Amino acid sequence: MQLGSLTLANPVCLTATPWELDGPGYEQLGAIFTKTVTMEPHAGLPGDEGILQVADLTLLNRTDIRTEGAELLVQEHLPRLRRFGVPIFVSITAPGVPGFRKIARYLQREAGDQIAGLEVYISAGNRPTSTEITPRFVREATEAVRNELRTDAAVIVKLPPWPDHIRALALAAQEGGATALAATNTLKVLHLPADPTAAPLVGGLSGEALRPLALRCVWELAQDERLHLPIFGTGGIFTLRHVQDYLRVGAQAVQVASGEWLSPGLAPRLAQEVQISVKA
Repeated sequence: MQLGSLTLANPVCLTATPWELDGPGYEQLGAIFTKTVTMEPHAGLPGDEGILQVADLTLLNRTDIRTEGAELLVQEHLPRLRRFGVPIFVSITAPGVPGFRKIARYLQREAGDQIAGLEVYISAGNRPTSTEITPRFVREATEAVRNELRTDAAVIVKLPPWPDHIRALALAAQEGGATALAATNTLKVLHLPADPTAAPLVGGLSGEALRPLALRCVWELAQDERLHLPIFGTGGIFTLRHVQDYLRVGAQAVQVASGEWLSPGLAPRLAQEVQISVKA
């Protein structure tokens, strides 16, 4: 995949990357995308409690999971992830356009020379006052981030899994100066625990159950002749065939998340399998 002046050496990327990432093979990845961070940290459940396996190869990422702040990312997490020697993209989110501008400005100032760019994570909030996700919001948020970064830094906009609306949102991201698109982030769901007295759990669905929907979203974007941005496919990638399926419907690269959480080391194994398949 070509991202401006940057060429990814492998189409397999790791996203929602564990802060304590360790093990062989990660230097073969095309890129590493961090867990999504906010300007200020948000208290909540740690990852081992906030992510639940609710079905075969399917995860619920609870809305009350802890979110790290940008300062801790720069001071502690980023140096550890950079040791793998592959491009690093920081995934960011904010409640509104000013928030996106603020965190992008901070990251450019404090770590602009250490990262390949930012991933703008577009997601509807869980409060009544949350910003509505419209093409205008996507365009303005993308533009705000683009204007704060150095000119050769990539801006990847990660869109929600809405097949009926994703084209309009993607066109808005393109108008705002996006370098690439990612389809998709998690799908809002509710999970009922087996205990009938327990409260329902809300969060985002990822993994196996999300893949058919994410594939449709990638296909929708690739079919639109007005869009000229490369696409990352993400959602339920566990095998080489899954990688190939995303490439088949129009993605140029993929992001592995749930598969790595369920089976650490999956992403570099897939990266190696892709290299072998290309040579075969």
